[in-house]
Amino acid sequence: MRGSIKQRYPGSYSLILDLGPIKDPVTGKVKRRQKWITFRGTRRAAETRLGELVQQANGGQFVEPSKQTVAEWLTEWLAALKKRLGRDIRASTVEIYTRQIEKHIAPSPLGRMRLQRVRPMDVENYFNSLSLATKTLDVQRCVLGQAFKDAKRNGRVSGDNPVKESRRTKAPADRPSPQRTPSAWTATEAQKFLEAAKAAGTQPAALYSLALDSGARKGELLGLRWSDVDLDAGTITIRQQLLNNVPETFGPTKTGKERVVDLDAETVRLLSVHRKAQARIGGLVFTRDDGSAIRLRTIGAWDYPHIIKAAGVRPIRFHDMRHTTATLLLQAGEQVHVVSARLGHAKPTITMNIYAHVLREQQTKAGRTIGALIHGGK
Repeated sequence: MRGSIKQRYPGSYSLILDLGPIKDPVTGKVKRRQKWITFRGTRRAAETRLGELVQQANGGQFVEPSKQTVAEWLTEWLAALKKRLGRDIRASTVEIYTRQIEKHIAPSPLGRMRLQRVRPMDVENYFNSLSLATKTLDVQRCVLGQAFKDAKRNGRVSGDNPVKESRRTKAPADRPSPQRTPSAWTATEAQKFLEAAKAAGTQPAALYSLALDSGARKGELLGLRWSDVDLDAGTITIRQQLLNNVPETFGPTKTGKERVVDLDAETVRLLSVHRKAQARIGGLVFTRDDGSAIRLRTIGAWDYPHIIKAAGVRPIRFHDMRHTTATLLLQAGEQVHVVSARLGHAKPTITMNIYAHVLREQQTKAGRTIGALIHGGK
């Protein structure tokens, strides 16, 4: 393929890209297909740009020029992600991406740039202008990186991914900090909390007992169906999780794998009592008064703080009940791979990384144990 340059006026040129012959589907006539692209700059720069376009066309990588901005593409990209909910993407993920795009990326100079003109330096300038936590910056880099990757896959841009090619930067006010140690109740606090939960009603008693017993995630608890509860065997099978309330959407677990969790007899009893008392027995174990799923955002908001206050225990997040399960099991000497399987982690190394502080305590205890054994307690 070839190209030519035609000067429009000083400093402005038309780059004429010859894309080869094309047959008119109506008349059947063969004509040459050309693409005229406006370029502003010196003639030498215009010649360089034309050479790049010819090379792209010859390699099948030519992309039609477009005025679409980064913000406009991100809006289109988010709409495509929402259509995949419940299959390979979670509603909570899309919600996080949407918040970062609408609050930070779209209103920024980077968001107003034309998608095809973004270079690595533009990405670096954007991140250098922010003063946000490292985790937030990482989320935004993930969003932009995937969005540009999909833009190239869909023929919107050509060349290297500017996010991938940019240098990783951190805002001046942001510095790496040690990983947050998960909050967890002691066994005594957990017992006090469950006693208070039993006084709050049959559903809170069953919900919070199951949460602390199984270590299940919030979405897994709200997506649990009675058909997956075996009261006789004392087990639940976690097959799905609630992804979104409006519309009500369910999907596979975070790892895509099912797991069977054995329950304590008291948890089974509380589930049985709850089933008998449930006003509208539908598919789900825990529901609102009308039988619909409890909202992901509001689970625990209606009674959790009151039960904590009544129990007189330290306030922790709903998700920290899951950390309590893992911490108590590991402190009791349960093997890491067993705890990992109960929590539904993809692999034991994840459990080891999250609960390294607990395992360190166990190592200290092991050191004292072996010392007593080999030295006779001296």
